[in-house]
Amino acid sequence: MKKCLPFMLGGLLLLGATACGKPVVSDTDNSVRSDQIESDARAQEQRDDMGDSMTDEERQVSAALATEVQDKLAANLSGSQLTVEVVRGVATVKGNVLTQEQFDKIEPLAMEIEGIDSVNVNAAIASN
Repeated sequence: MKKCLPFMLGGLLLLGATACGKPVVSDTDNSVRSDQIESDARAQEQRDDMGDSMTDEERQVSAALATEVQDKLAANLSGSQLTVEVVRGVATVKGNVLTQEQFDKIEPLAMEIEGIDSVNVNAAIASN
C-alpha cells in the first residue's frame, strides 16, 4: 500500500492539473463569433461609404432623445416591452405592447418629445 500511495497521489495531481487547463472552445463558437465580427465590419463600411455617418454630437442628441421617448412610452404603456432608436429626429420603436390601444398610442406619445420629427412603429401586439 505504501508503494501505491505515491502513484495514486501523482495520478490525482495529474488529473487535477488537466482539469484546470484551458476551457475547450468549439469551432462553432469561433465560427459564429468571426461571422459576427465580419458582419459588423461590413455594416460599418457601408455606413462609412454612405458618407452619412453622424457626428458625435448628433449621436449624443439621438441617444438622449431615444432615452426620453423610451421613458415616455414606459410611463404611459404599462406592460409594454419597447426599444427606441433615434437617428436624426426619426424614432424607430420596436417590441411588443399588450393591446391595440397601446399600439395606437405609440406614435402620438413619441411625437410629444421635442426633437422627434417622425416615428416608425415596428412594434407588435403580444398574443395572449
